[in-house]
Amino acid sequence: MKRYGKLGIIVGLAILSIGIYYIQPIFAAETRPEFTVSAKSGDKTLIENMSIEGYYYENNFYGIGTEIEIANEDTTYYPNQSYLSQLQGSVSDNEKMSQLQKDYRSFMRGKVPSLANFFEDDAILAYAEVTTNSLSAVTEDAEFIIEVLDKKTNDVLSFSVDFPKATDYFSMYIEDVQVANNKLMVVTNGYSINSENGPDEQHLYSIDLPNEKIEKDEKIQLDLIDAKDKQIQYVELLNAGNDINSSKTLVYRVTLDVPQTEMEIYDENEMVTQPVFGLIGVNIETGEQFLIDVSGELGNPALGNTIAIENSTLYFYKTNDKTLSIYSYSLEQKELVEVESVELTAEQLKALKMDVVLQVNNGIVFFVDSSKVTDKDIQIMAIDSNSGELVFEGAIEEKINQPAKRDELYLSKILFKQ
Repeated sequence: MKRYGKLGIIVGLAILSIGIYYIQPIFAAETRPEFTVSAKSGDKTLIENMSIEGYYYENNFYGIGTEIEIANEDTTYYPNQSYLSQLQGSVSDNEKMSQLQKDYRSFMRGKVPSLANFFEDDAILAYAEVTTNSLSAVTEDAEFIIEVLDKKTNDVLSFSVDFPKATDYFSMYIEDVQVANNKLMVVTNGYSINSENGPDEQHLYSIDLPNEKIEKDEKIQLDLIDAKDKQIQYVELLNAGNDINSSKTLVYRVTLDVPQTEMEIYDENEMVTQPVFGLIGVNIETGEQFLIDVSGELGNPALGNTIAIENSTLYFYKTNDKTLSIYSYSLEQKELVEVESVELTAEQLKALKMDVVLQVNNGIVFFVDSSKVTDKDIQIMAIDSNSGELVFEGAIEEKINQPAKRDELYLSKILFKQ
């Protein structure tokens, strides 16, 4: 009997733990704090259309939390949205998806609610999907489903094409969709059966719209990066995600892990080897793939920082003991230029030495601390890339009329609504 008594106690504790895990966010929702963006100095109009996305940890120890979007005087929590909205992704994704569903109700019906699957310009709205089974795995009869809406005539071009070499992949998902020269470019990321413990494969499928067939299947040339004595750890498409408008150039960041020697592993005094970063550009119209060779001027750590993209320009930053330097790289001219070097206070530089979120809007470079615990407000700075002037300083503060004290707020993305 004692044995069954102990078993009963274990089962009871397990049920109680599960209950606490799921019930706690319900109570926490009642005390979730509200945040506001406050201006300390500079042009307040620069943040009127700005919102900042992140994650609010209601219980940092258990990792319990929710996505959050903070605007000027408004805080939106992901679970507070409708169930259908939550299926569509982040707060900002929901807003754009809702707008598409409202404006093009018939065309949007039945489609995967992910912005990565769509492309939009003034003339068309295009959609691409890879069919998978119930386990999200690629099968031998997998297809690309393509639909393109002509906004002027409301005509819809709809067809499907066989997915090339489908049996070579465990899974595949779409990272971006572009249109150029009457061709639909579908950018994918997949797990190859033939690549044991290797990196994912990134492909660019060029689909001829008039002829309804795949014209090219090009694999991203990761060997453009010098990987001698290194292993590819991660490949990230920097301009994937929320922007469904035209991008002339795709930009990939490749993270290379330098293997430790046996001496490094066992020598406690040896510093941990830092990863190496490389950048690859892909011209959507011509298919050209090229190395973005800026590590010599910027240094490797700067390539690991947040990199912002506006139009056909990349923006980088690096700091020293006194200044913040901002660099721009033209993807068309393939040239790196030091835009400006700005002297900052010790407090400002300290904030920039932490992880920051970077974004550029109309040539204004915004820096936001990505993570701060409760003892300090999250700092915001904006610098005009043309004049080098510090044009705005502010902070993200918790509203004092909220009784809850946040455990941790982690920010990941700055957005500007049109």
